[in-house]
Amino acid sequence: MIRLTEYQPTTVDLSRDEADELTALTKGGRGTGQPRVIERLTINGDDYDVTPGPYAGRFSLRSGRVVEITSRYTFHDLAHVLGLGDRATLLRETATTATGGSGLMDLIALAFTREVERIVGQGLQKEYRTQTFTRPPFGGIPAVTAHLTTHAGRPDRLVTTARRLTTDVPVNRLIAAAHRQLTTLSYQDRGLATRLRALGASLHQISPINGPATPIPAVASRYRDAHDLALLILEGRTSLPTASGVPGVGVLFNMTRIWERYTGAWLATRHRAGEVIRPQHRVPLTDSDPTWAGWADFLVEAAGRPAAVYDAKYRQWRARPATSELYQLLAYTRRLGVRYAALLHPATSAAKATFTVDDTTIETIAIDITTPDGS
Repeated sequence: MIRLTEYQPTTVDLSRDEADELTALTKGGRGTGQPRVIERLTINGDDYDVTPGPYAGRFSLRSGRVVEITSRYTFHDLAHVLGLGDRATLLRETATTATGGSGLMDLIALAFTREVERIVGQGLQKEYRTQTFTRPPFGGIPAVTAHLTTHAGRPDRLVTTARRLTTDVPVNRLIAAAHRQLTTLSYQDRGLATRLRALGASLHQISPINGPATPIPAVASRYRDAHDLALLILEGRTSLPTASGVPGVGVLFNMTRIWERYTGAWLATRHRAGEVIRPQHRVPLTDSDPTWAGWADFLVEAAGRPAAVYDAKYRQWRARPATSELYQLLAYTRRLGVRYAALLHPATSAAKATFTVDDTTIETIAIDITTPDGS
């Protein structure tokens, strides 16, 4: 297995074909429709220095070697960033720690396995559904309309309907879809892989979901954690495109987007009554060309007017922002008519630095992800 840590260069012994595959993953990015999984790949003697981007997860190369990109943060920290918080019962178990960081897929798979094992032990949710029988054994009562439609009323044929209790319900389909996704991956903990496979006996008769994964309304409380983890697995993944030449199933979590969701929730706990937070707010940059625009991660409105702008940066906090970041925030504040802007970074301890440019205040804020409220 090739183990990398997000944003950190690692010297790796690669074959020429493996280097070519990883080089193809450096060509993604905005406007390409593909994730730029690898930021940089350079030759270092007989080896290669590989620097991954803001992705964490696992995928396979054509050679059969597995590439794992781990997070810079610990399991406990990731639990808060991923929205698991104190409900992450997996933290009572020991998870295998990847070299150089934390194995995100092991974290999520362990949490998911624990929750689904508990649900299966209690019994999967069941509902009564009306089923149509066109072949023996026939149950229920004759279905006249279906009989006429299917067999034109032939007396030698029969169609019946009956209500049957089934586990093939939407929330179980969501769980089963996430389980199928996780079983395609390899894990450092062989016991975890065995536990995942064992769950297949209880889920194999559940139908696949049609279309994208969506939240199930009014989900039972005992399903809540498994439901949220299943959505995380199915919605948060970035499957490597076939054009990249990478075979098999690749699951990568875009940590930049996950951090944006986290900071949105963090801001929601801090805004005042009457304020509205608008994510991904379009900011026209010029008067002459309305198509030229930037996107502020979060705009806070008070009394219907812009009051503050925030940008989530999934990078290590530093007191002094980059010049380009300063220009970006100043452009947003000028165009929106606000006097406050801030950059939000993940960190293991809270910190803040403040700067002023004329009548505008710019702050860089380190959010402590080791605590549930980030303070």
